[in-house]
Amino acid sequence: MNSYRTFAPLGAIVLVFGVIAGLITGTWTSLYVLAHLILGSMMLGLYLFTHVDTLRDSMGGRQAKYGTNAVIYTLLTLGVIVAINYVAAQREWRLDVTEEGIFSLAPQTTQLLAGLDEEVVVTGFFRAGEEGGAADLLESFASVSPLFNFELVDPDKRPELAEQFEISQYGTLHVAAGEETTRITEVSEEQITNTLIRLTSAQQRTVYYLTGHGQPDIEDSTDTAAYGLAKSALENEGYKVRPLLLAELPDVPADADMLMVVAPERPILEREIEAIDRYIDRGGKALMMVDPQRGDELAPLLATRGITTGNDVIIEQFVQLFGGSSLGVEPIISDYGTHPITSGFSERTIFSMTRSLTLAAEMPAGIELAELARTSPSPNSWAETDLESLFSTGEVAEGDGDTAGPIVLAAAITLRPEGLNWTAPTIASAPGEDGTADLAADPDAEAPLDFEGRMVVVGDSEWINNRYLSNFYNQDLFLNAVSWLAGEEELISIRPRRTRSSSVMLTQQESTAVFYMTVLLLPELVLFGGMFVWFGRRYR
Repeated sequence: MNSYRTFAPLGAIVLVFGVIAGLITGTWTSLYVLAHLILGSMMLGLYLFTHVDTLRDSMGGRQAKYGTNAVIYTLLTLGVIVAINYVAAQREWRLDVTEEGIFSLAPQTTQLLAGLDEEVVVTGFFRAGEEGGAADLLESFASVSPLFNFELVDPDKRPELAEQFEISQYGTLHVAAGEETTRITEVSEEQITNTLIRLTSAQQRTVYYLTGHGQPDIEDSTDTAAYGLAKSALENEGYKVRPLLLAELPDVPADADMLMVVAPERPILEREIEAIDRYIDRGGKALMMVDPQRGDELAPLLATRGITTGNDVIIEQFVQLFGGSSLGVEPIISDYGTHPITSGFSERTIFSMTRSLTLAAEMPAGIELAELARTSPSPNSWAETDLESLFSTGEVAEGDGDTAGPIVLAAAITLRPEGLNWTAPTIASAPGEDGTADLAADPDAEAPLDFEGRMVVVGDSEWINNRYLSNFYNQDLFLNAVSWLAGEEELISIRPRRTRSSSVMLTQQESTAVFYMTVLLLPELVLFGGMFVWFGRRYR
């Protein structure tokens, strides 16, 4: 009879794991569940059949009382654990302890959700069992705003809904904000946030990009020197980006919400400079990037508004592991000025071959200047004026004519009405790809009551090209500058990261196998091993 004494604890373990598996999976006919229920019941039954007399004698003894108390305390402990988990499930609370916050929504996303003034309904179409990551992400969105609601649908079970929303593939989200709707197939925080920006924006703003003088191609996303990725980033924020051949037009179009001017390989014509000057004077918004030894024709336009561009290149000293200190022309910036563009911005950005900017100490009424980005203090950085040695030998050292750090390389200008000279635009819009445009503008138009000019000046243009835009937080600083220029301060923030936590996509069968292996089989084997060791020592 004593040969079956181990069947009681082992049978209980097998039976309990079978019940747990059935409750969690909701399937009582699987091989694992059935085998455990049958085997555990047989082992307990055999033990009870062979130990009836022993059990009868022990029912009234001290050991029975201790056993009863242990069972009661165990049940009470399990009851408390169940109650705590039930309350936690009803009152969800999230804590992300990862260094990069990979399980948290980006500040821009939470800011956007908190500012919703109309209901957003997202309907996701996934096969049953394949919606795990999407469900968690959408739940994170819904936890921030009560106006964000979502529903996950199996298109095989609800084909009429899939047909109504014109869904043609699994993994598609149908997003509705008021009367605006769209569909997206990339389920990521970045894509959902950008979609919400486009759907909830009051109007689509137009950004013109000055071309015709050897500026980087804004359509090319493959060439490292081009601006294709910057254009995509702007379009994701809801902007319409159009090239502007100003040399063939009399004026900057009236529908321009912002103008991007990059110091070109060939000088900008004088009449184009005059057109840009008029555009800014009537409250225009401009992002101007002036590389070293380029764009000198823009200097007078900037000087009248308080910015002087240096004939130099910023040098920064950095330390290499096992290599000591080195000098470079790619300053990494972590020091920012006080301005809406950089409010709360403490992330690093990187620039390339940058010239210095000097802000005027005193300006006429109506012009306000602010530093945006600056290098580390001396002796770690300076503005090198010996460009001949720099470009010929690559060897430089801080000299008498150089300016010690910190060096300003990006600045913002706010132009109030008293510092502007408003003139009516002469054209309404630039010609489109088909060559047609409404070139006529209202010659009798009057200045708006609240018009204000804004400019952002940067001593480098490569920091937002295809090579540098995705480095560090360059894209966030760029889009923050554009948002401020376009008067959309609510979009100024740190945007969602495209690269989030690493993940592995598993099929339903693989997920089930991982569950059985990690949650059931391994703990069960550990308990079996412990029981055999205990019995071996007790009865040897």
